[in-house]
Amino acid sequence: MNDPESTLEATDGDSEVRRAVRDELDAVVPHLVAALKRDRAFDALAARLQETERRLEAHRERPMAVAVHRVLCRLRRLSFDDQARTALDAELVEVLTGAGFEEFGSVGEPFDPVRHEALAGEAQDGRGVVVELYATGLGCFGQVVTAAQVRVGAEAPSRKEVSSA
Repeated sequence: MNDPESTLEATDGDSEVRRAVRDELDAVVPHLVAALKRDRAFDALAARLQETERRLEAHRERPMAVAVHRVLCRLRRLSFDDQARTALDAELVEVLTGAGFEEFGSVGEPFDPVRHEALAGEAQDGRGVVVELYATGLGCFGQVVTAAQVRVGAEAPSRKEVSSA
């Protein structure tokens, strides 16, 4: 049933087919590699375009975000039910972060005139520290939308001063 000569002929035929397939693949592979590179470049370009669109949308949303941030800062200074104030605060912060905005500013950080608006205090030797935070700042994509309103001092208050305030 298995004739050795027919096996030899099949092997010779198989090697020709394999060579033809290999030659065909060798011709197609460079085109596939180029297509994959274009696809990756397209994906990178699409990601950059989405980021740019998001930045433009955030820029259009700035007036509304600034208004929500002002309401949030005023809400934090009001005296009423703590639970209700906390719930409103969390909801407004969620609205801002959902739109790509983030709050910044804290006691003890170095004073930066780009990020902070000094409403009181003074610095020594041109270096100051935020010693009191009146209102947080608002940023979007690394840019300052509104500066944090702060009191500046020569050094950060001690933990005891912060806890008693």
